Amino acid sequence: MPLRDRLNQAHYQQAVRSARFFEKDEQQAWLAEVADRHAFEQAQQAASALRQNASKRPLAKRAVWALVGVLLLCSGYYWQTGRLQIVQAGQQAFSDFQQQTQNEDSQQRNDHYIVSLQNQLRQDVNNGELWLELGQAYSLNNEFESALICFDYAQRLLGAKPAILGAMASADYYQHKQTLTQQGKKWIEQALLRDPKESTSLLLLASNAFLHNQFREAIGYWEQVLESENPAIDRQAIIKSIKMAQQRIATSK
Repeated sequence: MPLRDRLNQAHYQQAVRSARFFEKDEQQAWLAEVADRHAFEQAQQAASALRQNASKRPLAKRAVWALVGVLLLCSGYYWQTGRLQIVQAGQQAFSDFQQQTQNEDSQQRNDHYIVSLQNQLRQDVNNGELWLELGQAYSLNNEFESALICFDYAQRLLGAKPAILGAMASADYYQHKQTLTQQGKKWIEQALLRDPKESTSLLLLASNAFLHNQFREAIGYWEQVLESENPAIDRQAIIKSIKMAQQRIATSK
């Protein structure tokens, strides 16, 4: 595929992904406009290719002029209906959004993500997965009380899943300044009873053990995490933590 085609295809896919930043009732209109614009650009590329070969292929000249006529009609239709301006305005808004996110730090981006999740929940308040995501986003902002409220809603809607219990224990742990409360221990026990390889619970136990200089115990928990099949795990970071604990053991002898 030529470079220009690849760039246009990438831009189209990016514009489609941007639909999630619109309100629900505007998403379909935006996607329709993006699709029309993409088809319009593809037609322009086809006309350009035909023009390049027209001098060698007499029949291609007719095709070129026919396609140019179609493009003129499309352009007139877009202009008269105002759809071209809508697409261009949408593209500019998305470009502005990209520039804004590039200039923001991680917490600001997470704040935008929280607002996006809140807007989605207004449309579907019984979506447990969204409540879980919102709780995780609050945890990243160190807003653990809000995170626990979201996790509680997620648990009501999705049931006492190990991942939710582990997330609740983690939020409770950091809310209480890295202290394992009785409630936190209970959530961890329930999570690991349902799934012995639940990564959030194991990572929490490892961090707590390391904090209290229980390095061998911490290594054991980290190794269990590495044995899991969770693709979201940062294995490189865990290996570094294990090496750090091993160094602490070596220096303490």
